[in-house]
Amino acid sequence: MLSVLIWLPILGAAIIGFLPGIFSAKQVRTGTLAISGAVLAWTIFLMTQFDPGNSGLQLQEYLPWIETLGLNYQLGVDGLSLVLLALNSLLTWIAVFSNKAEIERPRLFYALILLISGGVAGAFLAQNLLLFFLFYELELVPFYLLISIWGGAKRGYAATKFLIYTATSGALILAGFLGLILLTGASSFAYESLAGQALPLGLQVILLGVLLVGFGIKIPLVPLHTWLPDTYVEASTPVAILLGGVLAKLGTYGIFRFGLGLFPDAWRVLAPWLAIWAAVSVLYGAIAPSPKKTSSAWLPIAPSVTWATCCWAALPLPN
Repeated sequence: MLSVLIWLPILGAAIIGFLPGIFSAKQVRTGTLAISGAVLAWTIFLMTQFDPGNSGLQLQEYLPWIETLGLNYQLGVDGLSLVLLALNSLLTWIAVFSNKAEIERPRLFYALILLISGGVAGAFLAQNLLLFFLFYELELVPFYLLISIWGGAKRGYAATKFLIYTATSGALILAGFLGLILLTGASSFAYESLAGQALPLGLQVILLGVLLVGFGIKIPLVPLHTWLPDTYVEASTPVAILLGGVLAKLGTYGIFRFGLGLFPDAWRVLAPWLAIWAAVSVLYGAIAPSPKKTSSAWLPIAPSVTWATCCWAALPLPN
């Protein structure tokens, strides 16, 4: 059931991307709306199958893949990921609906948006750290192309800056995951087994710090945010919707899921500093000047909203 949220938009991207040239931009947009609408409808159906009284993973799927690397196709959903999945499906449909039908190269444009939807859904559902990383990086190239081809006057600069920052984010996250595997001696990247591993506090703090910087670039948080103004301003309106509404939430989700879930002892130590960092980011977001582009005038609000949530998450866990 969960795989539909990943592979339906990816399959739809392949279909849209290879449509014959006889189809007009309006027809391609209509087909993409139908596919993204089907994904949204399936998300709503899954929400009806979800038991809010069960705090564990639900609707799990497991398929052996490359077991020598500890990589398996392992999916699951809980209360945290379910809400974000719904947000991803809804904003993807809105991004397609809000775009004008006369866009150039519509097949590539809409195929990339669907590819992003599938990749983000996979990241929210993945219960294997290496599988999460693969889906996490899947959206990198589509976003780069969407910005560099359909962006504003400085789209080349903005897209390259986005690519460098987000690639660095992925490298840090992979380094943190690999460090966890090496230090614990685990044979699998399965989240459930790694969450029960015990590490010395010092090592937990180091690994958590690496993940905080990696995911912090994606959110982004101050002072790792400098790619954001250029990217948001130069991106088209549908792409800006996905950047602010989906991509930023993926970074915050990563901190919650892997930072708090894998390193609870280190989280208790760093919680006061994270709260301060969050407050600084909220204040910075409130006083930062608005970009000149009207469609991105809400940009300074995004860090504030995201990190207001992080202020809550940074509170020490109960004993």
